[in-house]
Amino acid sequence: MKIPSPYLWAGLLSAPLTNGFVPHGSPAPAHVDRRFAPKSLFMSATTAPSTSVGPRIAIRDDFEGLQRIHSNPDIYVIENFLDLKSCQDLIDQATEKGLDQSPVAYAGWTQDVKDLAELAAKGPVTWAAIGVGWWQTKDVVGASQLELISHMVQNFVIFMVIAVIGIGLFTKSRADGLQSMRTSTSTTLDNMNVGTGPVTFVRNAAKLFESSDSKAAQKDEASLFEAPTVIRYEAGQVLKPHFDSNRSAATEDANRGGQTLATLIVYLNDVQAGGLTRFGKLTSTSSYKQIDRSEDKLCIRPKRGDALLFFPADARGVFDELTEHEGCPAVDEKFIARIWRHQNRVPPPFGLSEDALKSL
Repeated sequence: MKIPSPYLWAGLLSAPLTNGFVPHGSPAPAHVDRRFAPKSLFMSATTAPSTSVGPRIAIRDDFEGLQRIHSNPDIYVIENFLDLKSCQDLIDQATEKGLDQSPVAYAGWTQDVKDLAELAAKGPVTWAAIGVGWWQTKDVVGASQLELISHMVQNFVIFMVIAVIGIGLFTKSRADGLQSMRTSTSTTLDNMNVGTGPVTFVRNAAKLFESSDSKAAQKDEASLFEAPTVIRYEAGQVLKPHFDSNRSAATEDANRGGQTLATLIVYLNDVQAGGLTRFGKLTSTSSYKQIDRSEDKLCIRPKRGDALLFFPADARGVFDELTEHEGCPAVDEKFIARIWRHQNRVPPPFGLSEDALKSL
């Protein structure tokens, strides 16, 4: 039996907060960042993912303005993805609708609880059950091995129940501190019949991911999108290092299309200072003029109308830890619009309604 080292347990207890959180039984808002995750408990304690990352989903390589700024994982910018009128319309619609505190949800909690319970069972719970069982029978004259085993089994059950309760409290305490990691405000725009911004954004995104020029094919592609989300960062607001994919997407995100396979962000305004999008595990030698070269990590300065495209998971849905990214502290106000592309159809309220899809 392999027993986890005390250093591993220490790493787990001190690991950064994981993902986002909405209390059980509470409905998650449509634009909740369910994959909001600085790091997984176990990715903090180990150095490699359990499954190798394969090829990403396909995109239209001849899409106008497409420029790769990093390989393995692939990260692209798309210059002039949206025209200035559409950018302003997205800002105006979001402002008119009203932006609220960007909510977060604890993605991956099922896997974290499972992994912690497994570690507890293989480590301290087992040794505690053996040690207490021995202590209970050591002074009993004529105690048989069967009695010792009986005590050990009873102790294991008791200590495992205690461990599960502790894991639940520990997990909740980590989740409760997540909101401070994202201080922006946001709202979804799912009405494709108002203005030019939302419908243009969705149409262009569908053309990017769907090689066919057929409107029916692009409508099917758009059905894999979450509704566009507009996010505003005011002075000092941040989005700390996180992932957009979910290690437990098959379970936790089944009602919103499963795993996130691509993130498409459009910068809606020019930002002179602050507000960089930073990939803390990547560097780039790209000539794209909006890359900030003041440090050796890949940092992109917002430019109105330009889009940023990356792939939080491969085509099979395997989580890619190299896509960890953050929104650096804003100095000037920053607006972005985002679409997440999922594995499967995203139903309302998270995805677009049939009426909205018909208008594309």
